[in-house]
Amino acid sequence: MSSQPLAGRRILLTRAAAQLPALAEMVRRRGAVPVAFPCLAVESMPDTIMQAIAKLERFSDVLFTSCNGVSSVVDALGSHGMDAAALFAPMRVAAVGNQTADCLNQHGIRTDIVPETASQDGLVDAYLQSGLPERLLFFRAEEGREALAGALTERGIEVETVAAYRTICPHDDASDVIAMLRDGEVDAVLLGSARACLHYLQRVGDATLAARPVSVAISQKMAAAAMCGGLHVQLVAKSASFEAMLDVLSDHFATDRSSYTHE
Repeated sequence: MSSQPLAGRRILLTRAAAQLPALAEMVRRRGAVPVAFPCLAVESMPDTIMQAIAKLERFSDVLFTSCNGVSSVVDALGSHGMDAAALFAPMRVAAVGNQTADCLNQHGIRTDIVPETASQDGLVDAYLQSGLPERLLFFRAEEGREALAGALTERGIEVETVAAYRTICPHDDASDVIAMLRDGEVDAVLLGSARACLHYLQRVGDATLAARPVSVAISQKMAAAAMCGGLHVQLVAKSASFEAMLDVLSDHFATDRSSYTHE
């Protein structure tokens, strides 16, 4: 028997297609078998991005909350022959989390503020420590939360939120994965956002079937959202990362050998 509790386990990955390779490699390092099932697709919104860029000189700070937002903005600027790194160089740039900061750095954009806690609430604390923005341009998903904008507005900061992209449900054929679920060939599913969970249920089309694998949520908040949508979540990561999701899943299978790995 392998010393890796996840060895041979088939794990369904529901991230957007562009984000799957890195997560799949993370899963393989644990000895598990990644099964790609993108439940998020990103649709950029270049018109709203460029409308905001036209007013860029009004703002002291710019904020990104995801790699999808970074890519959407950089691509929109590039299509107009504009260099994102040069454009944002005079501004203070913030990222919600190290992953978003890495995406910015890959495009040559310096990141000045990254909160210790990768959340909008954590960023409020980071701004309070580093100094509040005079005027903030906030690139986010169309369906993003209002917590940060509301907290800063309450402190007298002018915040303009810009929908840089929206997440939609992919419409490609899901029959192969549905067949695997029916045949009990999927051991676990990783759910990194409430929208991924909603689209997972939508793509499978049967909440009972979707609940057959062990469901792992990235946070308690996401688990609650999943349960509201009709999916029972068995495991919740101890911190908001995919590594932590795999950790808790590994612990689960290390103590529960009731179902053997696939051969």
